[in-house]
Order: sequence, then structure tokens, then C-alpha cells
Amino acid sequence: MIGSDVYAELGVEPVVNASATLTRLGGSRMPPPVVEAMARAAEAFVDLPQVQERVGQRIAELTNNEAAYVSSGAAAGIVLAVAACIAGTDPERIAAFPCRPGEAEVIVHTSQRNGYDYAARQTGARMVEVGETADEMRAAITEQTACILWFAGAHYAEGALPLAEVIPIAREHGVPLLVDAAAQIPPVANLWHFTRDLGVDAAIFSGGKALRGPQCSGLVLGKPEIIAGCRANGNPNHSIGRPMKAGKEELVGA
Repeated sequence: MIGSDVYAELGVEPVVNASATLTRLGGSRMPPPVVEAMARAAEAFVDLPQVQERVGQRIAELTNNEAAYVSSGAAAGIVLAVAACIAGTDPERIAAFPCRPGEAEVIVHTSQRNGYDYAARQTGARMVEVGETADEMRAAITEQTACILWFAGAHYAEGALPLAEVIPIAREHGVPLLVDAAAQIPPVANLWHFTRDLGVDAAIFSGGKALRGPQCSGLVLGKPEIIAGCRANGNPNHSIGRPMKAGKEELVGA
């Protein structure tokens, strides 16, 4: 196996993955068409924003979404989606990241706090914790609320409001609702279930897990205004997302 030869040259022993598509284990294994697409993409110079736009349009079509953005992973997708909720495409607000204390808040369930919400905190936003009642969530919404961040997965369900109850609260107050669905494939229908079927503003997926795309890729799917904000706050612009580079190879591979 070519992969084994590469690791042998480095003195690294491959492992048997009896767990899951964990980042620590290298995610998934890309099928030949993905590897070939990335190799072809590497052969030319391109205008990266144009590639981002066209790839996003194609992925949106394939996933039954209004718009799509390829990030450098699901965590990067959270950073950019939250940044989009805070600053949109406003150059002055984008240049002002991280937020000043008290400028922006992200509502999250106390029971869903985890290592991945660090991505939201990178914007400078304050995490506002709520319990499992609708009244608590309504009371937590203020003029500083940038968005609600809800984590999908059975292990996040206990102690949190079901998504079906969060959605009407977000709509009632005009607050964007983001769903971290990084590992929620299969089923593939989840690519449009959260957004098209349920109406959340954006759902974020890992590209390097069950999708078997580049490990350094993620998908932000949803409303055009959120996706426009992701592009404005992301690479190649000099912004909070500049270090989170998804290159032409990852864009095409995704």
C-alpha cells in the first residue's frame, strides 16, 4: 500500500481504526475520485474566491441547500458562521475581531458545553449558558445575542432543549440558529434536513469524516447571508478566518 510506504519512510506505524472517523486517527480514508480531483486541482493557478463561489454553488445544488461554503474543517466552520452572525460582510466589523467584551453573545446549553465551543469563543463572543427550559432561553436573548449554537448528537441531548423547541424561539426573536452537525452523517439526508426541512440558518459538517472528503475540510450549509458572511470573514481575506485556509485542492476535493 502506498500510504503504508509513506508512513514507513517517516518511521510511523499505521494503526487499526476500531473506533470512528476521529481527527486524532486521521479522520477517514479518501476514495480514489477525491484523491484524483485534488491532484488535478493542484495543477493550476486559480482565482480562489471564484473557486469558492462555484464550488459552493455546486455543493448547494447537490445538498438541496440555498448556499454552501467549504471551510477547513467543522471547527473552522463554527468560527466563520459565528463571525458571520456578528459582523456579516461589514469590513469595519470584520477588521475589529475579536469582539470587545460585552459586544456579542452566543447562547448555548450548559449541558452542551464542550471542547468545540472554543471555536465560537475565538470570535471574542461571550458564551451565555441556558438550561433546558424555553423560558430560560427566551430570557437569555438580548440585543447582544449574535446567535444560538446547538450541538447535534445523542450525547448532547440530555439537559438540552430539543431542536424542534429551539427553532421557534430563534424565529420569534429573529436570532440566527447554528447547528454543529459535524459527525451527523449518515444519514446523508441530514445535509438538508436541518436547513431545508427544519429551517435552521446554518448547519456545519465535517468533510473528512463519513463524507470521506479531505480531512482538512468542512461544510457550512444554509442561508445565503450566513454563507456570504463566511466568505467575507474567511480566507483569502485578512480576517479572523485567514489562518483557516482551505486551498484549491480541498475545495475541489470536498
